Amino acid sequence: ETGPAVALTQVSKVYEGGVRALDDVSLTVWPGTFVAVMGPSGSGKSTLMHCAAGLDSPTSGSVRVDGYEIAGLDETRRTELRRDRVGFVFQAYNLIPSLTIEDNITLPLRLAGRSPDREWVHALVERVGIAGCLDRRPAELSGG
Repeated sequence: ETGPAVALTQVSKVYEGGVRALDDVSLTVWPGTFVAVMGPSGSGKSTLMHCAAGLDSPTSGSVRVDGYEIAGLDETRRTELRRDRVGFVFQAYNLIPSLTIEDNITLPLRLAGRSPDREWVHALVERVGIAGCLDRRPAELSGG
């Protein structure tokens, strides 16, 4: 049986100056599900996503990605985990403008010294509707 894709348990994040962005948040996301994180500006949405993806560490609590505890990992280990286990779509693309879309998609694999699985890439781009765009650069795509 497959466990949760992401599980946050009693996660809090307090920034310098005492700003509490997350206060004892628990959330479980199962594989194959879609989750919308909604709330007013300043409510902790980005902090929640950053902690869940290993982009930031919580002040307290547990964050598990695909069964791996990541809350206490150092930056190097969190980077490896993101490379190997996390897909993150940023609100602002954060793509490398000089690379093609295909090269942007496969860059983490190539940095890890692995060859991309062409069937996986094809299935991925078909699913998100950009199969005809792989040879384009990010500036040539619509914002939508």
